[in-house]
Amino acid sequence: MRLLMVGYSTRGFGECFGLSDLARKAEWSLVTLDYFGDSDGQLWGESLSLGRDFGHLGYSPEGLAEAAAAIDYDAVAYVSGVDNRPDIIDRISRGKMLLGNTSQAAAGARDFERLYALLSADGVLCPETHYGWEGPPPPGQWLYKPMSSGGGGGIVWASADCAAPMGYMMQAYADGRPASVSFVADGSEAAIIGLSEQLCGLGEFGARGFLYCGNIVPLSTCGSQGGSSASGSLRQKVARMVRVVVQECGLRGLNGIDFLVTAAGDPMFLEVNPRYCASMELYRQARGLDLFGLHLEACNGRLPPESLFAADEAGHGGHYFGKAIVYAPCDLTVANASAWYGLGIRDVPHAGEAIPAGAPVCTVLACGRSRDECLMALQEKQAWVIDQFLGSHGKGGDFGRPDVRNRTEARQQNTSAR
Repeated sequence: MRLLMVGYSTRGFGECFGLSDLARKAEWSLVTLDYFGDSDGQLWGESLSLGRDFGHLGYSPEGLAEAAAAIDYDAVAYVSGVDNRPDIIDRISRGKMLLGNTSQAAAGARDFERLYALLSADGVLCPETHYGWEGPPPPGQWLYKPMSSGGGGGIVWASADCAAPMGYMMQAYADGRPASVSFVADGSEAAIIGLSEQLCGLGEFGARGFLYCGNIVPLSTCGSQGGSSASGSLRQKVARMVRVVVQECGLRGLNGIDFLVTAAGDPMFLEVNPRYCASMELYRQARGLDLFGLHLEACNGRLPPESLFAADEAGHGGHYFGKAIVYAPCDLTVANASAWYGLGIRDVPHAGEAIPAGAPVCTVLACGRSRDECLMALQEKQAWVIDQFLGSHGKGGDFGRPDVRNRTEARQQNTSAR
C-alpha cells in the first residue's frame, strides 16, 4: 500500500510514519508532497517538493492537488494547508483510501459560528466573536482573524482605521496561556493523548505577532518553572470540549484543538485542527507513542485505552519536551546542513536553498527538567542554528558550520508556520 502524505509541511507526520511499527508490519510505503521537501523527509520515504520537483513558484492547495494527480498512490493523509479546503480534500482522495477526516468533517470543524454556539451552550468558554462586522470595532481590544488559515498567520489587531477584511472574523482579545490538546477520534468518541503549551510570537525564534513557533509538553499550570502537568479539573473540562467537537463534526484519526488557559484555570476554545498537528511528535519523543499507528487504528474505528490520557501526567519521566520553529532573521542561503539531524534538528533545508527573511529555516528539539530549562535549551539551539549562517562563533561549536555564508535576494513565498 502506497500512502501519499500531503500538505504545507509533512516531515513531522512522515517521521511518525517511518517509526511506526504498525506501518512497517502492514508493509506500507510513503511518498510525501509539500512545499519544502526537506532533506530529512527522505529518511522515511520519497520526498517531493512543489517547487523543486513540480516547478510551482509558491505554495497553494491547488498546486498540491495538481501535483498529486501525477503521483501513483493508493491512500492519502493530509496535514496543515489542506484542512481548510474541503474541495481539495475531495480532489486528492477521489478513488483513494482517505486516512483522516472527510471534506464534510473538515468543513464542520471550520464552522466557527456553529461550534462556538454549541460549545457555549455546553458551558465551554469561547471568545466573543462577530462575523461580517462592518465599521470600527467596539471599545476594547479586538483581533481580525482569518476564517481559513493556520499557525496564527494573518491575525492582526483590529483598528478603527480599517474594517475587517473579507473572509475574516472579529474576535475579542482574551488573556491566557496558549495551549493545545491532541487526541484521536473514531467519529463519535475520542481518547486524549495529551496537553501542550503553545509558543506563539516569540521574538527569540524570529516569530512575530501571533505566529506559531513551537510547543512544550506536558502543559504546566504551575508557572514557568512548573513541576507538574495540567490539573485534573482542566483536563476534565478539555475532555468535555473535545467530546462536543468530535460528536458534532464526526472527526476521525489524529486531531487537535487550540485553546487558552485563563487566569482561573479554565480552557477557552479557539479552534479545531482536523488533522495531524505539529505538537504531536513531542508525544512520540516523550512516551514512545506510535502516532501513525494510533491514527490508522482510529480511522478504522479503534481507539486506544483511556490510560493513554493518564500517561500525560506520569509518562514524561519528570522531563519537559519542546520544539521550536526557527525563523530567518534575514535572507539566508544554506551551505551545508548534513549534520543537523543528528543534533536534534528537524525540517533540515537542502544545501544551496535560499531562505527569505521571516521564513522558517528548520525546527529544533530539546528537553529539560523544567519548562524554563526546556525553553532555554530551545533558545540555545536556535542561536546555534543562526550562528551557522551569520558566523558569530557562539556556544554551538562548529558542527555543520558552512564554508560560505552570504545573504540573498530570495523570492518571497508563503511563510506561515509549519
